[in-house]
Amino acid sequence: MKNSSKKLAAVVFSLCAAASPAFAGRGGSAGLIKSAVSSGSVDAIIAEVERSEKLMCDECLDTMIALTEDNRSAVREVAAWWFAKRPGAKNVMVSQMKDDLALGGSIKVRNAADFVGRVREFGALADLKTAMARTDINAEAKVSIARAVGFMAHPKGNEILKVAMLDTNAPVRAAAVVAWRDILGQTSAMDVVGLLHDSDALVRAEAATVIGAYGELSGRATLETLVVSDPDPFVRRNAAYALGKIGSWESSAALSRATLDSSGLVRLVAKAALTTLK
Repeated sequence: MKNSSKKLAAVVFSLCAAASPAFAGRGGSAGLIKSAVSSGSVDAIIAEVERSEKLMCDECLDTMIALTEDNRSAVREVAAWWFAKRPGAKNVMVSQMKDDLALGGSIKVRNAADFVGRVREFGALADLKTAMARTDINAEAKVSIARAVGFMAHPKGNEILKVAMLDTNAPVRAAAVVAWRDILGQTSAMDVVGLLHDSDALVRAEAATVIGAYGELSGRATLETLVVSDPDPFVRRNAAYALGKIGSWESSAALSRATLDSSGLVRLVAKAALTTLK
C-alpha cells in the first residue's frame, strides 16, 4: 500500500494543519498506539486506537495501515473504525481496498472486505459481489465478504448472500445465513429454508435461528423433523426455538416429543416453545 500511504499522508497533513486543539485526541498518541501494538494484546490495541478517535496524526498512518492487515479480525475492525472517523483518509483506503477485492489474493480480499464492511462503504457492494464469485480465493476470504454484507446491512447485499449460501464451504454458508438476518428491511427467510437440509450442523443451526426470527412458515415441516431427529443437539434446540417463534399448533406433536430429548437444553426450549403455540 505504498501509494496509499503517500496519498494518506497528504490528506492527514492537511487535516492536522487545520485542526484545533479540541481535536488533539483524548490522550492518545502515535507512540502509545505503537506500544500497544508491540504488546501483542488485542485489548490494548483496541483501547489505544479508540482513545485516538480524534487524534490528527500523520505519524500514525503506517501503524494504522498495518493494523488493517493484521491477522486478528478484531484488530482489523478497530483500524477500519479509526479510518471511518477520517473521511478523506477512508476514501483513499477504500480505493485501494476495491482494487484488492478484484485482484488481491485471499488475505488481501479478507482484509479489504473487513475494511469496506466496517466503514459501511455501500459503493463497494458491487466489488464484494464480484469478489464472492471468484474461484481463486479461500473460504476465510469469502466469510469476510459475507460478514461485510451483514455489517453494511443493505438490501442490495442479498444477491451476494444468495451466492454465498451455495458455496462449497460450510463456514461461508453459515456466515451468509447470519448476515441475512442483519439486512435492514428483510421480510422473509425463504431463501434460507433450503439450508435446513445442509450437511453441516452449524449451517442447519444458524438457518433454524434465522427462519424462526422471521417466522418463516415454509420451514415449519422441516423444523419439525429436525427437532426430533437431527443428530446435533444445537440444531434440535434451535429448531425448537424456531417452531416456538412460528407458533403453529401443528408443531405441538413434534415439540412434545422434543420435551423428552436426551439434551436438557433441548427439553427446556421445547417446553417454552409449546407455550407459544396457537
